[in-house]
Amino acid sequence: MVLYATGFNAWNQLGFDVPGVGESDDFSSFTCVLRDEVEIVRPFLSYTRVHDGHETIHQYPSIHHLLSHISDISHTSQPNFLLNAPKAQNKPPTTFPNLPNITHLLAHDTGFAALSSTGQVYTWGDERYTACLGREPTDESPASTPTPLSSLSDLPTGPITKIAAGGYVLAALTAGNDLYIWGHSGRFPFLGADVLSGTPCPVIITGTGTDTTDDVPRGENEGDEEEKDIIDVAVGNSHILVLTTDGEVFVIGQNGNGQLGVPGVVESTRRWIRVDLDSVLGVGEVVTGVVAGPRSSFLVVEKLEQ
Repeated sequence: MVLYATGFNAWNQLGFDVPGVGESDDFSSFTCVLRDEVEIVRPFLSYTRVHDGHETIHQYPSIHHLLSHISDISHTSQPNFLLNAPKAQNKPPTTFPNLPNITHLLAHDTGFAALSSTGQVYTWGDERYTACLGREPTDESPASTPTPLSSLSDLPTGPITKIAAGGYVLAALTAGNDLYIWGHSGRFPFLGADVLSGTPCPVIITGTGTDTTDDVPRGENEGDEEEKDIIDVAVGNSHILVLTTDGEVFVIGQNGNGQLGVPGVVESTRRWIRVDLDSVLGVGEVVTGVVAGPRSSFLVVEKLEQ
């Protein structure tokens, strides 16, 4: 497998061991940074961890190796508990024993989201940011209590199979490849009110994007109005990546550190832009997954047999 990265690189956290990729300047476009078996990518603000599914852990910069002893609750298999900094607050962890079998747990700037084995999405967090909850808190289901989102149940294209979160925005994918997004505009608004609200809303992406602004070139797919099926989604602090069933990658949001991987977008875009993968990938390479750090983005790529 091959790992491509773009975006924030102040600590050389995207450098890895690829010759010629060692400077701490931000990356403005997707660049190959690692050739190895890539099973799990964990990007943080100042370091990146990549697991091969066995014993190997690539972590850059190496000064952050000490952080490898800190539990990562992002994709734990038994997350029916919430770590609330017990050492700092001198309190034990908060437990939620009534949650069903949870397969995916995420933290974002104002709360948490969890996905059950049956495709039910639960949210809880800061009551001041109810839009991030995707629901209105009640006396029976306060903001601080994990509560299922009824709006993501019995969807036309099946149950939720993946959730993603970053900053003040959350996203969910259905078994039938539909994308839903909700949240708060936060400090860096990058989604319009018609897309981002306090209730999960379906998002339609076509080859021409979802906006009519002319801040960036539309590319070769200008006349493509076909609705895209989404198989993967990743959310950073203020940007989103999606991967379509036909292997295309679309991005939206802030690009101040190059996290969109689209050099023509100087600061940000409010419409979905297709990444020009032809100028990025090698012969026979296809994208199989997308990952977002706070201000960086990654493509997990496989090389097809020739």
